[in-house]
Amino acid sequence: MKKIFAPILSLCLAATLAACGGGSHSSIPDSTPAVLVAGATYTMVANNSVLVPAGSTVTVNGSTTTIQGANTTTNTTVGAVVSVPLSATGASNDIVTTE
Repeated sequence: MKKIFAPILSLCLAATLAACGGGSHSSIPDSTPAVLVAGATYTMVANNSVLVPAGSTVTVNGSTTTIQGANTTTNTTVGAVVSVPLSATGASNDIVTTE
């Protein structure tokens, strides 16, 4: 019985570890573009887009831009930090993108 149990246990452990994934942006859903919710902060990567509500901020090299209006597009660079304030309750219809 022990000879059968050990390999089965090993396979179960390997399957469990493989299912974890280890993604680095746990607050970002898998949709494309991702929708950031109130309180979320995200660091932009190459060829990436996120949808945010008005009032969100984009910080690059110490300079911060506040997104205003609706249905706007903000182009930014890799490494920019996008933050959605907790007070943001409007529709996430503004896009922040990197190329």
